[in-house]
Amino acid sequence: MNHDNNSIPPPRKLITRVVKAGTVFTEAISLVVKEEKITMQQFNVLRILRGRKGKPASLQDVSKDMLHSNSNTTRVVDKLVAKELAERIQCKNDRRQIEITITDSGLKLLARLDEKVDHRERELVEALSEKEIKLLIETLSKLS
Repeated sequence: MNHDNNSIPPPRKLITRVVKAGTVFTEAISLVVKEEKITMQQFNVLRILRGRKGKPASLQDVSKDMLHSNSNTTRVVDKLVAKELAERIQCKNDRRQIEITITDSGLKLLARLDEKVDHRERELVEALSEKEIKLLIETLSKLS
């Protein structure tokens, strides 16, 4: 089905642009984190764990906060544990439950990536003014 640009319904045009931009952003950041031999999902989990400021997280907590919720959270955490970037600890309140926390190595890895990721993110949105960025955040927040 061949549409000229004016016949594409605005909602479809918006969704297509958002998805395309999301793909560009994800691929660009993925290349940065790949330098540290981790995936975007692993990077996301590490940032979630760091954001908890030392407080352990259940697997469900991590999964809920992931950018791309998927059933692979256990596998992602397994790989981080194997790389000694995260660790599993037994929950104090419920010995049957396992919680996850970031290790010092995980924190150091994120510290190395912070500046590179921040720089790449700034590059990705450099065509927008600060005002446009804030407006876009506000507008997109209404959709999710």
